[in-house]
Amino acid sequence: MATSRKHQEVFGRLVDVLSDERLSVGDRVMPERDFARKLSVNMSTVRRAYRRLVLGGIVEKRVGSGTYLFQKPGAPWQERPVNLVLPAHPDSSGNQELERRFREVVAGLGRRLRVIHVEEEDVPELLASCQEFGLPTILGIDCEPELLMPHPEFFVQVSSEAYRRGIPCVLCDDTSVIGMLVAHFRGSGRRRTALLGGRPSRELQDRQQAIWREALGEDYAPELFIAADCTGVVGSFAEAAFAAVKASLPGCRFDSLIALTDEAMFGALAAIRQSGLDVPGDIAVASIGNTILARYSNPPVTSINPDIAGHIQAAVEMLDHNRIHPESLELLRLATPQLVVRESSTPKRNATP
Repeated sequence: MATSRKHQEVFGRLVDVLSDERLSVGDRVMPERDFARKLSVNMSTVRRAYRRLVLGGIVEKRVGSGTYLFQKPGAPWQERPVNLVLPAHPDSSGNQELERRFREVVAGLGRRLRVIHVEEEDVPELLASCQEFGLPTILGIDCEPELLMPHPEFFVQVSSEAYRRGIPCVLCDDTSVIGMLVAHFRGSGRRRTALLGGRPSRELQDRQQAIWREALGEDYAPELFIAADCTGVVGSFAEAAFAAVKASLPGCRFDSLIALTDEAMFGALAAIRQSGLDVPGDIAVASIGNTILARYSNPPVTSINPDIAGHIQAAVEMLDHNRIHPESLELLRLATPQLVVRESSTPKRNATP
């Protein structure tokens, strides 16, 4: 308990120093060693206090240069950087697209920004710091809603069903997405449409499957759902998808396939070809994401553009609204998707008009 009190005291002193009106954003701040010497405390206590400030976006460390003030404690809301939180080791082109669009949109709004790539074990401490300093934060990771309490107004999750548990979210309208793709396949003479999934949260995947079953109607068959199980698979989601589709093809005939991510689609293309089948001659393929993988695959793949820029714009607007009205949170916005037709879904041979 004494150590905790000492840490809080040191942390409070640091916040006071950084709040000094003579210190401006971008200024170099006192090194940890000098601050420890000034207060006559050990380095571990000071390091812990600095770590909280780094996680909270108050200071930033520049390798070989020092520590600099990134944001004044208690700065007005519009001057606080908007955070985007992503996995420390993203293996998804979707995450790269999210980061790229985030930088474009937030800079275009005249707001400061910060991209944080976080290790899974550091997520609770990071989210606590975001709440402590009241930082507008967009989450590109899955996390337990309990970690965002008691201040869910500081967060918006993208591509999550957490709004059902009181966490603000921006989602692509899956009903429109899957309905568009099934209608597109049927319009080109395809009937048996498989769904390839496995990466989203279980809650989101269950919802996507329900929408897909309803869209297929009498053409639905349980074996048409292909689960790409990443457990024990070394490497990207594309490898898990490759294995799942390859295993499914001998016993499950389908003439079209919807992949829930572009990484899954990339693995599916390889599995279909290794099985001696042609895309789109034998099986038409479409995916959700419209990343570089869809645009430059062979053949280029029909895709749903989920409007990532629209997701980010909506998330920032929700953060601003919920900051003012925490008692009546806006919990959900739906982004409007767009179908982008490419060579992977040309009409089926001998299809009846």
